[in-house]
Amino acid sequence: MKIKKQYLLVLFIIISFILLGFGLSIFFSYHNLIIREYDINTKSEDDNKDSITSICIVALTDLHGRLIGKNQSKLVEKVKEQKPDIIVFLGDMIDRVKESDCHSLLILTKKLCRTAPVYWVQGNHEPGRPDEYAALTIEQRLLYDQLKRDMDDAGATLLDQSYQTISVKNRLINLCGITKHYYWGKEEERILADFKRLSGLHVLLCHYPESILWYRPFDDGGLDLALCGHTHGGLIRVPFNGGLYAPEQGWRPYYDLGAYPIYKDSSWNDSDGKNHSEYLGTMIISSGLSGEHGLPRVNNPAEITVVHVY
Repeated sequence: MKIKKQYLLVLFIIISFILLGFGLSIFFSYHNLIIREYDINTKSEDDNKDSITSICIVALTDLHGRLIGKNQSKLVEKVKEQKPDIIVFLGDMIDRVKESDCHSLLILTKKLCRTAPVYWVQGNHEPGRPDEYAALTIEQRLLYDQLKRDMDDAGATLLDQSYQTISVKNRLINLCGITKHYYWGKEEERILADFKRLSGLHVLLCHYPESILWYRPFDDGGLDLALCGHTHGGLIRVPFNGGLYAPEQGWRPYYDLGAYPIYKDSSWNDSDGKNHSEYLGTMIISSGLSGEHGLPRVNNPAEITVVHVY
């Protein structure tokens, strides 16, 4: 009996330590805000990287209506420290069409528009598609319509199945936003074809990384970079083993966060170019700023994604 009690005590201590570690990981993941940086070289090998002026793009995604700091102060200050040339929102910046979420996003937008030009695309939590918009109540439609007007008044540009060319540090930057998540068709093909004909750097903003992998917009050339969100970094990150779960990809997702070079032979679960095929461009997935449907992030702090494009 004494041995059994000692066994139970040891077991209780072990479980307590596991639960404590789990809780601390959730706490630090929720309250920490990290900077994850990438260097993307869009020039040929003959170009001298040091002689090329880099462009800093700060990407935010999957805020889900959170306030990070009082009136977004913590998030705004961290973004300002990166000295961005362009700021992009990659979707799911609200969780539902409700007043508190719209207010949180608008506070952030107004402050960041004073720092750099802001461009945004809609995710699956913004009713960007006609069927999603039609499913809203009348009150929700009015609220979302007002949010888009307020975002526009604040200076943010919505890229909704559209593109825009801007000049940054004497370089032409073309930004294209695709709203549709599933079943890209002729409209998306036409938009991307027209977009790729423009001179300059080509950056695609698309909430779903799966869309990039399913519909392969890199294949015909003319696209330098795709910026995506949606995965939440796999939500729970297992040490040395990556994310545990991501929407659409399921358990142990291959594409959870990070920079993924896309090659001609890249497939759904292989983007390492092991066959040394032609490099086409790079897809970057941000782990975003919040959890999903109330589920916490574990070993997975909120992220500001910073891309230096050469």
